[in-house]
Amino acid sequence: MKPETPSHYIPRFSWKSSLLLFLAIIVGGILLPYLFYLIGLNLKLAVMLFLPLLVALAVTYGQYFIETNRGFNKQFVISLVAMTLVLEIASYLWLFVGVIF
Repeated sequence: MKPETPSHYIPRFSWKSSLLLFLAIIVGGILLPYLFYLIGLNLKLAVMLFLPLLVALAVTYGQYFIETNRGFNKQFVISLVAMTLVLEIASYLWLFVGVIF
């Protein structure tokens, strides 16, 4: 008999989700800001726009599509929007206000 999964179960990050998160950090924190730098645009603005969005997308995609089979639903959108807003605010405070460091 298989043990029952509790209702408050939070799936762990597998190597697939971790790799996706790592790639999102590399693309959103290094590659896209570097393209902004080459064009002559503000580097901090590129990091603030892309890094939180890609990290939030990687985490929610990993939790809803890779770790569980819940797929695209209302909770996915709510999680994505909430995580993006929180990370955008944190990145603004970090990069432009200097509150964190």
